[in-house]
Formats: sequence, C-alpha cells, structure tokens
Amino acid sequence: MKSKYSIIFILAATFLLSGCSQETGPVSGTPFIGGTTGLVMSFVDGAPPEEVYDGDYSFTAVVKVENVGESDIAIGDARINIRGISPENFGTNAASLIQNNNEDLLSSKKNPEGGTTEGSILHFTFPSDGVFTYVDELSGTHTFPFLATMCYNYQNKANAMICVKEDPLDYEDTVCIIDGIKTVYNSGGPIQIMNFEETPRGKTKLAFTFEINHQGTGEVYEMTTMCEGERATEDKVYVNVNTGIPGLECTGFTGGETNSGYITLYEGKRSITCTQDVSGVSGDYEKIVEITTDYDYEQSITTQVTVKHAAE
Repeated sequence: MKSKYSIIFILAATFLLSGCSQETGPVSGTPFIGGTTGLVMSFVDGAPPEEVYDGDYSFTAVVKVENVGESDIAIGDARINIRGISPENFGTNAASLIQNNNEDLLSSKKNPEGGTTEGSILHFTFPSDGVFTYVDELSGTHTFPFLATMCYNYQNKANAMICVKEDPLDYEDTVCIIDGIKTVYNSGGPIQIMNFEETPRGKTKLAFTFEINHQGTGEVYEMTTMCEGERATEDKVYVNVNTGIPGLECTGFTGGETNSGYITLYEGKRSITCTQDVSGVSGDYEKIVEITTDYDYEQSITTQVTVKHAAE
C-alpha cells in the first residue's frame, strides 16, 4: 500500500514541476507590440483654456506627445507648430510657435518576458518666449482655432518567414512549403506590411509579394523633408528588403539599390514584388525577411479658444 501511495506522490510532484516549468519558460507570440500609431499628441487640460479675456489675461498652450509606436525619434527629428492664430494678435511672434524636441522620444518596446516598456512622454509649452495675451481690444466675443501640427521622422519594421529550398519546384513538405500566404509581424506605427505571399519562380528562383499600406490618420512624406516641399515629396516611403541571401531583386524602387529605394503610395498602398536567386543555396530551411520603411509623418490636433472683451 505504501508503494502505491509513493508512486502517486511521485507522479503528482512530476506534474507540478512540469507545470512550473511551462509557466517560467519562453513566452511565445509576435516579436512586436504592433498597432498603427506612432506618436499620440494632445493638449493638456486648461492649456490653452476654453475662454480668456482680451487685455492683460495671459495663458499658455501645452502639447503632450507620447511615443506609443516602436521607433525612436532622435533629438530634433520632431517638430510642432501652432497655427490658426496671428502671433502678433496674441502678443508673440511666429518663431515662438515652432519647437523641435530637445530630448529623444524613445519608443515603446516589447521585453523578452512578453511585457511592454512604455515610450517617452514630452511636453511642449507655447509660446516658447513667454505667454499668450490677446493684445487688441475686442468689440465682442470671438473664437479662434489653436491647431498643433507635428511632423516627425519614423521607421517601421516587418518580419515574415519565407521557405528557401535548393529546388523551389520541389513541393514535398520536408521542412516548409514555398507556395502560399505567409504571416507578417509589424512594429507599431502607421505604415504596415500586409498580404505577404511566396511563390516559386523556376528551378533557381523564388518570389514574394507584399503590400505597403498606410494605416494611420496623418499624412506621409519623404523622409528628412520635415513634411515640406512640393507634391513630389508626398506619399513617399523609403523601403529596404533584406533576406540575408545574395541575389535579391525587387521591382518598383527608385533612388536606391536592387532591394531598396523609394516608392509612392497610391490611395494609401503599393504592392512590391521581389525575386530571390537560390542557385547557391545549400539545404532547405525557413528564413526571416525583414522589411523596413522610413518616412516623415504629419498629424494634427485642434482646439478652440474663445476671447471675450474684458468689461471696464
């Protein structure tokens, strides 16, 4: 009888240890936090206030910016401009309504345990030289728009797994299958890679296609333009595709290499096809394709300030 109970105890202990081992093991899942937002901006409550008076009534506008995406923004790579008002009417000048970030805006990150480290939060106070004061005398009540426009440089990364074989026309599922739709994992930000599909292209080549898709609510511009310039800079994204295997060629790129360059988004999207030479490949295996997209991004928030005439 004791032997029977001993066996039961050993089995139960083994089960418990196995359960603990599973709980403390590696966390599976996506390599990114994901999402379609880079920076989130908002006016701090009461700054600016909803109502002010002309004359000596002074106030400020404070814009809060949080990096919820997965790309760091270096010092000077984000710019905020307050628009919608005449600087002179509010006792300031145009230069005081423009600010760049004087600290890094660090991204949100997914840690090895599967948790999330939140990104940086910065506050921008306008005007940079003091306070707003409506200097003219009003004959009545008027409402003015306070528009905060922000432009910043951002990067998104995407990973997909392709099947690499010595003979791409070999459909036997020994390790993986070339032909088919593959899962894509995207870092957090407004440019996302979607609809990734791999196909064989003869005995020595394979191909994959994917779609670059604008999922955010702002506007895309060519990187390093600070969202300025002619129509030619709008909807421009710099794309780099890396398989780590020589002989990769992609169509549709300009101003770069065979596997990188600029593309123009049309109605927020663009399809790209890449061909990979596998004539020098030894063995069959799965391989990560990394796709990076670089661009400038512009977004805005707005509020209103009502200016009343101060009674004498």
